[in-house]
Amino acid sequence: MGAVIYFIIFIIFATYIICTWNSTKEFDNAFIRISYIVIGTLFIALFTFIFFLFSKIGIEYPKQEMVGQVRKIILLIFIPINGIVVLPQIANIISRVKNGNISKEDLQKKIRITLIICIIMIIFECIYFKSIQTGIINFINAKQ
Repeated sequence: MGAVIYFIIFIIFATYIICTWNSTKEFDNAFIRISYIVIGTLFIALFTFIFFLFSKIGIEYPKQEMVGQVRKIILLIFIPINGIVVLPQIANIISRVKNGNISKEDLQKKIRITLIICIIMIIFECIYFKSIQTGIINFINAKQ
């Protein structure tokens, strides 16, 4: 079962990198594109970790080492998912601003839409993370 989960995580990460790479076509060179992906992934990882910490509030794990295992799987799955949603959109906005293909009003509209999507995603993820953690604990308690 673990191999299947890690294979799915690999596929999600590959999709994430390909989507983000393709959205950065307008960037100057490969180094800037790679830097954007790496730095963006670090920020996404930080925010996803923070969302996990918020979702963990009020959940009592039977064993403390379970927290690390659950956190690892959740982060490995949701970092690329969050990246697929956010980084290509930001790259698109950057490219359009750089090329002068966007008016100030359109830029503000795109930024607002991206922020609304991020806020909805944050709320959904915190609820979903809490649900995942509760489900894992209930599953383990039922086995005992």
